[in-house]
Amino acid sequence: MIIKLLWMELRSIRSDGRLLALVALALATLILSTWIGAESQRSAKTGREAAMELSRQQWEAIDGLSAHGVGHYGSYVYKPSSPLSTLDSGVMPFTGKVVRVEAHAQNPPSHSDAGSWSSLIRLGAFDAGTILSLLVPLLLAFSAFSSVSRDRETGLLRVLVAQGVSLRSILWGKSLAYWFLSLLLVGALMVSHVVIDQLSGEPLTTDIKTRLLLFGSSHSLYLLIVVLLSVWISARVADSRSALMILTIGWLVTSVVLPRITAEFSSQLFPLKSQVTFEDEMAEDRSKGLDGHNPRDERRNVVRQEVLEEYGVEKVSDLPVNLGGILMQKDEEYGNQVWDVHFGRRHETVRKQIGVVQAVSFLDPFLAARGLSMAFAGTDQFHDAQFQRQAENYRRDLIRILNDLDAKAGTRQENGRWSREKIDYATLSDFEFEPQSVDFALGHRWPEALSLLIWVIFSAGLLQIGTGRIPIVGGSR
Repeated sequence: MIIKLLWMELRSIRSDGRLLALVALALATLILSTWIGAESQRSAKTGREAAMELSRQQWEAIDGLSAHGVGHYGSYVYKPSSPLSTLDSGVMPFTGKVVRVEAHAQNPPSHSDAGSWSSLIRLGAFDAGTILSLLVPLLLAFSAFSSVSRDRETGLLRVLVAQGVSLRSILWGKSLAYWFLSLLLVGALMVSHVVIDQLSGEPLTTDIKTRLLLFGSSHSLYLLIVVLLSVWISARVADSRSALMILTIGWLVTSVVLPRITAEFSSQLFPLKSQVTFEDEMAEDRSKGLDGHNPRDERRNVVRQEVLEEYGVEKVSDLPVNLGGILMQKDEEYGNQVWDVHFGRRHETVRKQIGVVQAVSFLDPFLAARGLSMAFAGTDQFHDAQFQRQAENYRRDLIRILNDLDAKAGTRQENGRWSREKIDYATLSDFEFEPQSVDFALGHRWPEALSLLIWVIFSAGLLQIGTGRIPIVGGSR
């Protein structure tokens, strides 16, 4: 019976020209957003590859500089775009894409996309993730509401019940019909993403397929929750105007008000220091270590004595290595410890803020859907932190190699001066970002996944057992 009611509702939807027009508009908007995202990603990739090529040419053209000088000269690493960022840009537009790597300094990512946005664009990102979680639910809620309201006011609901059709079956048939409509939108979006990526020559790996499937599944579950609650509320409230007001207020609270309140509350509960304060505190702590230049530094003198004892000589001029390179590396090792502490504290604060949002997602499924959308697209805060860690690890390896060359690539002359060998810096490799697997996303976002499942069970339970006092005749208008 539910299947028959489902097909009957789908036929009703097919005959509703206004609803079909809205669905077509939503579909076109989703596909357009995907295409715009793909074009933006292609443009960003072209620019990134050009910048990487220029940096490489400048690096290989270095001549006459010692490894010590090259460490200060530095280089750049560039953040690659996530393959699914065309569907949900997440926090990526607001985080830096370029990191300058150099000795004695751990620079933050810079050159974010949002910095060049106009004030209108800053009102919201035009991506499929936002449309699916913010606008499509509004379309489905109003459509499902009008369906229940229409059947009650025309008397069709009473006729079906009088013929022995259970009210529960009627509501399930309507819910599944509108969920089927949402599945068509999500499915079309996923197909369009694959087609656009294939036309642009992007590889479709197993991880991307899994992420895309989970991206679509999470949004489908959220839309199912929206449909089930919309049908139940519309059926439960006999007055159509009251039902419409409840749905509108519910959308505003869950999609606009509560997310903003939660974000503000989490930032007040776990305040995050500004970037300026973060850098100043880290620089202050680092100044207590070795800098490789200050002769009055006590730690420098300790290291100097240790090196002399290691090689069994009494004077620096008798060392078979360059003391400056060793001091540089010692300073780096101290600075690395400072960065680990400060970055660890910063990341832990962000994790606690996200934890607050995850807790509130059990009250608001919109937050759960948004968190999972960004995670499966690879554009949330956890994925961004991985880029910063990998960039810092590359910086450490690069500076360690340079310091080792500065310490050992040369000979001690008879007059005690250190003569450096000419170094071919072209042999040093570029930064290669290692993307995280989908397990990484699931490991950090399982609370949102659990929240969605609980909300699906709760919404289905309302529709299954909460039909006892549902009116089948319309109230006052």
